[in-house]
Amino acid sequence: MKTSNRITKRVLVGASAMAAVALTPPAEGATYVDVTYQGLSKEISFAHIGDINNGQDTFNGTVYGDVGYEYYISKYAVTQGQWVDFLNAVATDRSVVDLPANQGIKNLYSPNMAGSNDAYNGIKRTETAGTYSYSLLDEDVYAKRPVVYVTLLSAKRFCNWLTNGGGSTEDGIYNMSAGDNAERTALWGQAGAVALPTENEWYKAAYYDPNKSGGAGYYTYAFGGRNGDTISHDYANYYEGGNVYYNTMGDGFGNRTYYMNEVDFFEGYASAYGAVDMTGNVWEWTDSPHETYTTARVVRGASYTYSASSLAAGSSRPNRFPVAENSTLGFRVASLAPIPEPAEIGVIGGALVGLLCLVRRRRKKA
Repeated sequence: MKTSNRITKRVLVGASAMAAVALTPPAEGATYVDVTYQGLSKEISFAHIGDINNGQDTFNGTVYGDVGYEYYISKYAVTQGQWVDFLNAVATDRSVVDLPANQGIKNLYSPNMAGSNDAYNGIKRTETAGTYSYSLLDEDVYAKRPVVYVTLLSAKRFCNWLTNGGGSTEDGIYNMSAGDNAERTALWGQAGAVALPTENEWYKAAYYDPNKSGGAGYYTYAFGGRNGDTISHDYANYYEGGNVYYNTMGDGFGNRTYYMNEVDFFEGYASAYGAVDMTGNVWEWTDSPHETYTTARVVRGASYTYSASSLAAGSSRPNRFPVAENSTLGFRVASLAPIPEPAEIGVIGGALVGLLCLVRRRRKKA
């Protein structure tokens, strides 16, 4: 049986009003912080990750997962619906977007996002009198599917935009003038800052459980030890082999129409901390350099094109260069504290940016 408590906070947050504060989780159970950002029609839900200095994953024979601070990670991967909102906020004036100096903004939209294969593409761009607009090919089909064909640099610009309360994409948590070498700035650690997760942050949120039977530790798959910690199509979206994909639309196996499931399809099979769909569906960017190529970044989680053997925590750990984009690569975001406490709310330049924040506290299953 589930029991739950809900606490609601409604605050106005200045675009750059940040303070070194953190939301305190309950003694047991998961904490979600739902933040409605300026420009986004759907909130981003953050799962709280506690249990500092948890140690690396010796269970799966890896050196990953140890994090020495509390933080939050988005419950779901960023969706195509949220990306459409982002594009319509920052990439509409063609005379600006198409300038050579604005190549980074131009690249926020890839023509592949509306390619000929509707298995994963759902975003189209149209132009009217020099103004770009973006929409979903079908709201019901694509709004909650992960956005793909997003480069590392584009994902960082999205993080800047969120951190700045719907403002600049070029500075904030990342100084994009540094290009491939853009790293977290001093804003990380201040409430309201949003960034890509590091590999350790991503890994811990996916596989660690402080309440694991037999003692705190890691699982092999990111659904909290369910199904005996063994892989199954009831818990994740992955490739079966022989050009056959599992159809999460409910038709079982077959050459499916939509390769990617909606981000909440496996809602009931989240990680121990409450993050959903971190095994399979799409690879996700982390902001950790790969040891093979210093400019490349580690991607985690595997995708619908990978078989079951590649989905384990200690298995695939590939890298992608910052300008890479493809139909199997998306991302989620992280924060040390998604919102400032009300006492820390400020006004920058007289402009208020509204954030509706809902803190949900839920106990674990009994």
